[in-house]
Amino acid sequence: MSGLSGRIEDGRHCFPLRVYYEDTDSGGIVYYANYLKFAERARTEMLRLVGINQTEMAQRHDAVFAVRDCAIDYRRPARLDDVLEVRSRLVEIGAATLSAEQAIHRGDDEIARLDVRIACLRRDGRPIRIPASVRSALSPYCETT
Repeated sequence: MSGLSGRIEDGRHCFPLRVYYEDTDSGGIVYYANYLKFAERARTEMLRLVGINQTEMAQRHDAVFAVRDCAIDYRRPARLDDVLEVRSRLVEIGAATLSAEQAIHRGDDEIARLDVRIACLRRDGRPIRIPASVRSALSPYCETT
């Protein structure tokens, strides 16, 4: 599977992107918070690729995803015009949370690594179980369910 949403390869979602001027500081290095944006885009496209429409999920199940916590290890800087790839994999699906590992690569070099836990919430912010249809769509791509 591939296209605008990236591709799934060996159980891992791969999402390509290019670093634009707007992503960088005055020295042409990617501003640290933008790595979080890159990872968020990749997770969103991974959901889209496996058939999860987040707008529909909110309307149908009153359920949304929100980052509960995130740890990021910045290893090397990305720079203007670099072509990057965010590689994401689900490591656990709990009752109301997802855990993912994401790595941002420039070629063979891993430049940042993120460990992310995502909570499933009602739109009012209270925790809710992950809807069965969403769990079912994600389970084939998770190490532990």
